[in-house]
Amino acid sequence: AASAPTTTRLSLSQKKMFEAQELFKTSNCVGKVEKALILSFMAGSRENPCPHLGDVVTIKLSENEEELRQQDGTVIPVIAENHYQMNYSTGEAKQIKKYRRC
Repeated sequence: AASAPTTTRLSLSQKKMFEAQELFKTSNCVGKVEKALILSFMAGSRENPCPHLGDVVTIKLSENEEELRQQDGTVIPVIAENHYQMNYSTGEAKQIKKYRRC
């Protein structure tokens, strides 16, 4: 008889739950699907739901206008993007900030 597939219940520690809340507090680009991916990764899941993207999956968290001071002292308007990068092969995650001109 075929058995039903087992679903692994993932849970976040209180520390990870706080990290997730802080991560999403200022995010303005993350939908439910992306939040679910990040939360399952934080809870320890290393099963990549998007293998076509490769081992490293990057999700844009937020996008905001900022002013960036150049080395010569001038200030230019930029779009600052915050990303959350998950490496499914190593289990490492990090936040990345990228700037682009307005």
